[in-house]
Amino acid sequence: MDATTFRDATALGHAIRRLRKAKGWSQADLARLAGTDARQVSRIETAAHEPKLSLLLAVVAALELDLALLPRQGASPETARPRPEDIF
Repeated sequence: MDATTFRDATALGHAIRRLRKAKGWSQADLARLAGTDARQVSRIETAAHEPKLSLLLAVVAALELDLALLPRQGASPETARPRPEDIF
């Protein structure tokens, strides 16, 4: 499986939902394996809530995936931190 880059909670939530369904699991199944409840899984999948890192890591592990930190394509020291004018 190739690495996928996510830059927003909505895309990540959709991917988690797709991967969960590909395994044939309900939200309750994933929640049980991740040590949380189905409402939390639903909130992550719909990006209604940004989970703590510990919960996100538990969900990713339950899906038998790794969370990786990869250098951005074409990243340089100048682009490592956004400037205010790049945001607003």
